[in-house]
Amino acid sequence: MKALLLSCCYNILYTIGWLVTLPSYLLKQKRRGGFGTGLMERFGLYRVSYNREPKGVLYVHAVSVGEVVIALKFLRAWLWERGGSAVLATSTATGHATAMNAQVPGVRVIYSPFDLLGLPGRCFDRFEPEAIVLVEAELWPNFARAAKVRGIPMAMINARMSARSESRYRAFKWLSKYYFSFLDTMGVQDKGDVQRFESVGVSPAVIHVTGSIKFDQQTADRRDGNPEFSAILEKLKRGKPVVLAASTHDGEEVLIAEAARKAGGFPLIVPRHAERRHTVVKDLSARGWQCILRTEGEIPETLKENVCYVVDTTGELKDWTALADVAVIGKSFLADGGQNPAEAVACGVPVLTGPHMENFDALVQLLEGVDGITRCGEEQLPDVLKEMLDNPLLAHAQASRAQVALKAHYGATARTIRMICIMLKIPV
Repeated sequence: MKALLLSCCYNILYTIGWLVTLPSYLLKQKRRGGFGTGLMERFGLYRVSYNREPKGVLYVHAVSVGEVVIALKFLRAWLWERGGSAVLATSTATGHATAMNAQVPGVRVIYSPFDLLGLPGRCFDRFEPEAIVLVEAELWPNFARAAKVRGIPMAMINARMSARSESRYRAFKWLSKYYFSFLDTMGVQDKGDVQRFESVGVSPAVIHVTGSIKFDQQTADRRDGNPEFSAILEKLKRGKPVVLAASTHDGEEVLIAEAARKAGGFPLIVPRHAERRHTVVKDLSARGWQCILRTEGEIPETLKENVCYVVDTTGELKDWTALADVAVIGKSFLADGGQNPAEAVACGVPVLTGPHMENFDALVQLLEGVDGITRCGEEQLPDVLKEMLDNPLLAHAQASRAQVALKAHYGATARTIRMICIMLKIPV
């Protein structure tokens, strides 16, 4: 009775909220290039006929670009080892574009349905999944119930929970316990995540420490540098070391560019959201910067003293990161939570962050424990950055220690595959 009442309340509130936010959602998708890519799949309308769809698939749900990258890495390993076919469902236009561009054989890319009553079940009936895999901690009520009534086992992989999220979940532990009970198994990134998920009501019997798929053997992916990107930077940096401003949020582009100038570096700016390009250029231009946009193509023949390069595209961060001398992580100075520093660590690039890295507490603590990361406030940023650029041997020693620390996650993909095979009762 309580579950029925809870479901009714959720569906009423979700539907109202969905209707209110739908116009802004559609506007955002238009800005991000979602129109014309099959966005109506979110409403349960598909362009591919039912008979042409793969059946008995592994259904993987990933929200946006970061989760999609993890999902693709997992799916490549799963399909190579187990064969068959898969559906990769994503919620955002940028995530969908990343999945489509990967062109993984055997993977049907779709938009995940909204959690409106009936839509998740319509999607499951279309593909008849043998199992559902959720990348990181996203679980929607109607989605979960639709899987349960159809007897589809469900796993959550690469799950993590920050201390801040834990406090929010614990305030409604009775509710989180109920919804997490739909999971048949859960792979978490480290032992700290075990304690946090248990504290919000997840049964210890379903939790397994698998490590992070994102960090799994990432050091093997160290690149010499994309030749095209290297040529662009050679024209612009004029002998200066490259300071990557990675996944920046509002105001951080100016902050990091100014710090790079004072430290004698060249600013390479990759905003978290490419559609902010005009705001980024406006803010930087107001401070005297000549901004060259990646989407503009050609490099101007005349360059000012203060010039910076703005990468206003999606899916290229890793290639640009590999060319940096220092990576400064966004959302850690002028916003809360931080962005993931693992990409830079994997590329062997020294990492500098601000004080706000709450969303990656476990990783930051791991790196700080081996002196593999540098953190400072916005006031200290120019001086700390200059010290790192002036002492490249020390900075790269820090980067090497960080790479070694990530070895704890080696084999995470294989452990995750094994966990799902056990859930499905198939030979490992």
